[in-house]
Amino acid sequence: MRPEGRTRVRMLYVILLILIGISVVPLWFYGSKMMSMNKDNLETQEKVLQTTTSQSLSRFISLYMENLNEQLRELSDTVVPLARRIPVAKYATDSGLRMALEGFVADRPSVLYATVLNDQARGVQAGNFNATSDAFLRKALEAAYLAARQGQEYRSIPLTVLRSGVNEQVMVMAEPMTQKDQFLGMVGAVVTLAPITQQLQDTYRQSDLEAYVVDNAGRLVTSSDPDKVAGMDMVAVPIVQKFLGWAGRARVAETSLFNLQQGNQMVPMLGTYAPTQKLGWGVIVQRKLSRAFFIVSEMRKQTLQWGLLVVVLSLVIAFLAAKTITHPIDLLTQTARSIAQRNFTQRAEIRSHTEIGELAETFNQMAEDIQRYIGDLRTASEQNRQLFMDSIEMIAAAVDAKDPYTKGHSGRVAQYSVILARELGLPEEEVDKVRIAATLHDVGKIGIEDRVLKKPGVLTNEEFDLMKRHTVMGYEIVRQVKQLTAMLPGIRWHHEALNGRGYPDGVSGDELPLMVRIIAVADTFDAITTDRPYQAASEFPKALEILRKHAGGKYDPIVVDAMDSAYAKGSLAKFETRRREVVAAPMDQVTQPQG
Repeated sequence: MRPEGRTRVRMLYVILLILIGISVVPLWFYGSKMMSMNKDNLETQEKVLQTTTSQSLSRFISLYMENLNEQLRELSDTVVPLARRIPVAKYATDSGLRMALEGFVADRPSVLYATVLNDQARGVQAGNFNATSDAFLRKALEAAYLAARQGQEYRSIPLTVLRSGVNEQVMVMAEPMTQKDQFLGMVGAVVTLAPITQQLQDTYRQSDLEAYVVDNAGRLVTSSDPDKVAGMDMVAVPIVQKFLGWAGRARVAETSLFNLQQGNQMVPMLGTYAPTQKLGWGVIVQRKLSRAFFIVSEMRKQTLQWGLLVVVLSLVIAFLAAKTITHPIDLLTQTARSIAQRNFTQRAEIRSHTEIGELAETFNQMAEDIQRYIGDLRTASEQNRQLFMDSIEMIAAAVDAKDPYTKGHSGRVAQYSVILARELGLPEEEVDKVRIAATLHDVGKIGIEDRVLKKPGVLTNEEFDLMKRHTVMGYEIVRQVKQLTAMLPGIRWHHEALNGRGYPDGVSGDELPLMVRIIAVADTFDAITTDRPYQAASEFPKALEILRKHAGGKYDPIVVDAMDSAYAKGSLAKFETRRREVVAAPMDQVTQPQG
């Protein structure tokens, strides 16, 4: 008889609970952790992609518009000497002026129409596009002439015209012609923004990123979407509002999440704006959140499906279990404990032709599936980590490519820094942080003007002050990515000195993290041993001698000793090349390299 007050627990339920506890829960927990890590990496990659793309488009637009300005100035320089000699009555029929204007338009595909007017608004025009037939262009040209009379250059808002049956964005640009403060007339042109539009459309085709440009009033300049016309009000878009909130003072790109009204729906979006310096325009790239993080959603979906499948299998196996289970249950329990401890290699060795035997075989197969699935998750995690590192190295290579003298600099500094970190006995987790910080230490140079970055000689004090800003620019760029927070000191302070005489913050002594001290030595070592416009490369022993000379003052002597030790062990052998002897640069340039 069953003792009073005691309820028999059916073995079927016990087996069901055991199977769920030892298989589904650990798998679900481990899969959730791995999914969370992969999600963060994938989201970081998407933000880096948007930041890089928007900044690249911003640079392209700035260069294109500056080129148009130069072309208009060239036309003005060409026609002003002619305009001064032409009588007013013959201004509109002068062959020399007309030939100069027609030649200018013929040689420049970006200029659709050009005109030169005298102080009585009479003159000549040339081009394969009749600008005066368009009412908006005609009004813009009239406004340009009034501005020229007041001695001001004129740049219209972007306008949409119909050309060859296709809508095209154009602008009216004009400059006054003067001689000794006397108004002679105006040089004007209608220029196309089609190359900018094409670049935006190429970006959309290649990366599925919607791209458009707005001016400092929130009006659309041009877009990758052919249905959007120039002048369209974009102020209602939240990412545009963020750009306008800077009132033209934005200097770096910013990425954020926002909701976009599309019809009757609010669509979650991820977008980035990048300012175009001098123009006051903003380049916007954006994508639906569901598209931006598609891989994350797909990974979550697959994990849920596999988890549910394992649950169903566990239930089926439990209902097929037999009542008379003793020793086989002990074996199954031992195997379950091993799996709960994440040892997925142990199997239940049960020889039986009954339901217990079938249960054991199914249980073993489930353990193999779990082991294989965990292996797949680990492989995916490593692939995503490698993709993350490749993306960072790609950004660093793009920055180095701006200056032919520093090609490969970021990669070499990263390798030297890793050697130093391991020589100092840092754990691999810290070594990885040092590697990433060193790779990105010069990312701020993306915002330094080419005239300073590529100057083939010693920088002036003013230029050196501009160059020093790359540390703060890099810090501002990278701090937007929360996963890279630990690397920020290495990016901002890699030009700080132990004695407090570095820049940008004058940090000294123990305030400088070990990461910063490592990168500072690696950065200087590479600068000394590579050719620069202001110095010839030094041999490695000479570079080590210079570092030792400044150890304790500018550099951490422990890190300098580690560089000496690494060289003695041959860890730097693959980087060392023979160079011809050259006259060494002044010491103050060697010890304060631009790299």
